[in-house]
Amino acid sequence: MTPPRTPSLARTGFTLVELLVVIAIIGVLIALLLPAVQAAREAARRTQCLSQLKEVGLAVQNHHDTRGHFPTGRNRSDQFGVSWAFEILPYLEEQPVYDAYIDSERVDSDANAAAMRTPIPAYACPSRRSAAADRDFDNDDQAPLVRGSAVLGDYAANAGLEEDMGMEGNDFKDGKVDRTLSGPIYSGSKVRSRHVVDGLSKTLAIGEKHLPSPQPDWDADRVHFRQGDTCFLAADHLEAILRGTEDGLATSPDEGSTQLFGGPHPGVTLFVFLDGHTEALATTGPSASGVNPNQVEDIRVDDQWLWLAAMSTVAGDEILGE
Repeated sequence: MTPPRTPSLARTGFTLVELLVVIAIIGVLIALLLPAVQAAREAARRTQCLSQLKEVGLAVQNHHDTRGHFPTGRNRSDQFGVSWAFEILPYLEEQPVYDAYIDSERVDSDANAAAMRTPIPAYACPSRRSAAADRDFDNDDQAPLVRGSAVLGDYAANAGLEEDMGMEGNDFKDGKVDRTLSGPIYSGSKVRSRHVVDGLSKTLAIGEKHLPSPQPDWDADRVHFRQGDTCFLAADHLEAILRGTEDGLATSPDEGSTQLFGGPHPGVTLFVFLDGHTEALATTGPSASGVNPNQVEDIRVDDQWLWLAAMSTVAGDEILGE
């Protein structure tokens, strides 16, 4: 009689080859999905940034409705002044921070800690960083007296064709700032909506500011100053709070200028206009003509950026193509 056969044991694991194949497949799937996940996250951050700019734009409008003019770019140029970003705090539900300011004290003094060292969530682009008070204070363009405790900000107001609008003789015509060159928010400005003859919906208010990367030869206590990234609520450092459009937008993270608009979102820079609507502007735009109609010699706008310059001035009757 033939003895019964012993049934073979069922396999309970993977061979080494099978395990390697599974790992390889998982790796390929992760490689395929990761860019999509990153893109989705950036899209969400960009949406949040636009929402914040919308909030800032509404605060600019409310400032105008309450005080009769758009916020002043800065009321002084020393360590006792404040920026447009400080002026609109009451309209961003930051009244306690606004009320804490003591104008007889330097902005970097301990007496103004609550006013100048409190993080403001609406001012931090989520694609770049979180809200914080970790910037240096400016000290009349000298080494800072106080480091690493000032509030940061990733946006800048539109001063017009140049970031230092209102500070040079050729910015003026008949004793007043030439509105064919100026934006709505510059040093000492008090622009009213009736001055914006080009239209609120066609005039830039606030946009993302370009921050150049730190360089190895920069002094450690001058990095934030060289980046244009000192206290955002203070008035002393022009390039921390204002931008112009004469030289266009930053087209690369490697650009060294602190006078350009530009953000961390790939291919676009985000703006809010004076009427409160937001747009993501690419580095190319429609045709434009009529920029600098008074032919001020110091103003030189490359043809590539005429469309941006046309959107930055409050008057001038520039013509934008389709």
